[in-house]
Amino acid sequence: MIDKASDVLVLRPLITKDKADIIATAEKIGTADIAKSMPEFCGVISKSPTVKAVEHKLIATESEFDFGVLQHAIDAAITIDIRTIKDQASDTHAIDTASAIGKDDIVIDIRATDETDDDPLGIPHICIPFYKLATEFDKLDKTKTYLLYCKKGVMSGLQAVYLKDKGYDNVKVLKLS
Repeated sequence: MIDKASDVLVLRPLITKDKADIIATAEKIGTADIAKSMPEFCGVISKSPTVKAVEHKLIATESEFDFGVLQHAIDAAITIDIRTIKDQASDTHAIDTASAIGKDDIVIDIRATDETDDDPLGIPHICIPFYKLATEFDKLDKTKTYLLYCKKGVMSGLQAVYLKDKGYDNVKVLKLS
């Protein structure tokens, strides 16, 4: 179906390889170390992605897509040389982390609902999925400190940076051992 979506030739060099082959190739060409250091964005990776899409369902779903949103994203996109990301990281907000919960701290589990159902946190907390946090955070008590939690700390770190950029200083990332 990808060939119907574009008039441009789409190269898929990894389509015939299994994970072990891909890792071996990455080691051979020198990209394995950088690939290992890239975090998985747990909140945006589908738990059960569709690998055999039904064409008529795909076309029906695509017909509802607002291409203005895509065009806006393309227009606003910036290109960053991956070799300079480490240097640019020092320009971002320093995000505080917490390994213990203070008496006035409130833990926010930002994982998607199916993930929290499958793997309950086991400590007092509130649930606000990462995709609702930006709109819901303003409704919370501003005198409290909020500890954002996700399993690997990647999405909670991204959300903490976003909230810091919006002027909230009462947010940290919770790192449980």
